[in-house]
Amino acid sequence: MKRIIILMAVLIGATTLYAQEPVFNKGDKVVNLGIGLTSYINGCLSFEMGIADGIIDKGTIGAGIYAGAGYGYYWGSSARFVGGVRGTFHYPLIEKFDTYLGLGAGLSYIYYFNSSDVPWVDIDGFIGGRYLFSEKMSFYVEMGASLGYINGGISIWL
Repeated sequence: MKRIIILMAVLIGATTLYAQEPVFNKGDKVVNLGIGLTSYINGCLSFEMGIADGIIDKGTIGAGIYAGAGYGYYWGSSARFVGGVRGTFHYPLIEKFDTYLGLGAGLSYIYYFNSSDVPWVDIDGFIGGRYLFSEKMSFYVEMGASLGYINGGISIWL
């Protein structure tokens, strides 16, 4: 009985979860404005442009830049600044929802108000999604480690 239920669940999932029409395409330009949460509360800004589509049927590759700044209490009062480049792979799984994963590489710099500064290179992976509520605006959420363990805000489609 257990095998039959599992088999039915797999069959239903296979027939209902199929690629939708792409939301993010080659030539699309998107700006994300949001807040990231780690041991800091960061303001986040990123820009992305679609550079190739038709990857694995309906997927799109994007490239862009990101930046953020925040204040926190991590080993003493400090300010954090990040910036770098990022690449993404978008694949449509749900209608009006842009799902993606990616890699970012850049510099992080923490200024401790009571001691030395700490710069380092960040290389991080992330997953995310954008839900379009109008033709040019969407909500976005990303999970990763560069700007914040979880980031969210508004996306503006240019």
